[in-house]
Amino acid sequence: MTRHRSIVFFLSYFLYFFTFWMVLAYLPLIFKAYNYTDQQIGFAIGFNSLSSILLVLPFGVFSDYFSPKRTLTLGAFCFSGYFLLLIVVKDFWSVCAAVIIGGVGAATIRVVLMSLYLKLIGSTGRAKKVAFLHLGGYLGFGFGPLIGGYLYEAFGATLMIKGAFALSLIIVLLTLFVEDAPPVIFSFKDYKKDIKEPAALFLIAVVFVLGTHFGAEQSSISLLMKDTIGLTKKEIGLVFFALGVWMAILVPFAGILMDKKHKVFFLLLVGLLISSCFQFMTPFASTLWGLLIIRIIHTMGDTLAILESDVLTARFFPAARLGGNSGVIFCVRTLGIFVFAAFSGWLNQVWGYKMPFFVNGTMVFGFSSIALFYVVRSGRYLFNSGGGAADK
Repeated sequence: MTRHRSIVFFLSYFLYFFTFWMVLAYLPLIFKAYNYTDQQIGFAIGFNSLSSILLVLPFGVFSDYFSPKRTLTLGAFCFSGYFLLLIVVKDFWSVCAAVIIGGVGAATIRVVLMSLYLKLIGSTGRAKKVAFLHLGGYLGFGFGPLIGGYLYEAFGATLMIKGAFALSLIIVLLTLFVEDAPPVIFSFKDYKKDIKEPAALFLIAVVFVLGTHFGAEQSSISLLMKDTIGLTKKEIGLVFFALGVWMAILVPFAGILMDKKHKVFFLLLVGLLISSCFQFMTPFASTLWGLLIIRIIHTMGDTLAILESDVLTARFFPAARLGGNSGVIFCVRTLGIFVFAAFSGWLNQVWGYKMPFFVNGTMVFGFSSIALFYVVRSGRYLFNSGGGAADK
C-alpha cells in the first residue's frame, strides 16, 4: 500500500471516530433532555449495536464477494443519514430507527475499513501498521467529544449534530479514494471452517466480554460525569480529549511491543485486567482530576486490548475472507455492547449511574483472570494456532 493510500485510510478512520464520538458522547444527555427514562436511554444506545448485529455480517461477506470499496461507500451514506435523521426527529421510536440506521453505517465503516486495510498491509510489521490506523481513531475519539462539548454548550445539540453530518459527508467522499481489493469466490463452508478454529473461538469469547465493557461506558459514562460527579459538557469533552490523546500516544508503542515480543492473547487479557480494575474504580472519582487519573490508567488496558483484538483477527483469519470474519468478530462485540448497554439502563434506573461500572468491572476481571490463567497454562497450543491472515 502506498503512503498516499494509507493516509486516506487514516483520515477516514479519524473522521469516523471524530463524528461518531462527537455525538455519541452526548447522546445520553440529549435523550435525557428529551425526557426519556434511563431504561429507554439504555435501549436506544443498545439499538445502535443491535442493528450492527443484524446487518454487518452480511455487509462484511458482501464486501469480500463484491467490492469492499463500494460496500464502504454504502455504509458511509447510512452513517450520514443517521445524523440527518437525528436533526429532524425527537420521539423515542423515530430516534431508535435513526440509531439503527446509524449502527448499520458505523459498523460497516468500522468493519470494512479495517478488514480492507488488513487485506492490503501484508504480514510484515502488522501491529505497527494497525497501530497507525488506530492512532487516527484515537485522535478522532479525543477531538470529537471536545469539539462536540463546546458546540453543545455554546449553541445546543442541533448545531453539534449538524456539524457531525457535514463532516460525515467528507467520509463519503474519502471512501471513493480508498484502494479496493479483489473479490473472492463465495463459500459459507469456508467461513464456517474459519470460525471453528480453537483460537478463533477463544478470540470470539474474549471480544464479547470486551463488548460488555463498552456497553457499560456508552450508556452510562456521560451521565455519571454530568449527574453524579457534576461536570459541565465542556469538561466532559475535555475528559474524552485527554483520553483520546493519551491512547494516541500509547498505541504506536503498543504496536512496536506486539511486533517484537508478541505472545498471542497475553497482552489482550492483561489489557482487559487493567481495564476491569479501573472500570470498577471509576465511580469512586469525585472530581475532574480524580476521574481523569482513573480513566487514563483504565485506557492503558483499553489500548492493548483493542489493538491486539484487531491484530489477532488478521492473524487467525484468511485475508481473502477478512470482511465476513471481521463482521463475525464485530457482531460478537456489538452483541456484548447491546446486552450490557440495555442492562446498564436498568441498573441506572434502579441503582444509579455508578452500578454498571461496579458490575462490569467485577465481571470482566473475573473472566480475564480465568482466561489469562488458561492461556498461560495452555500457551503452546493457543500461541501456535492460526495461520496469519495476510499470508494466506
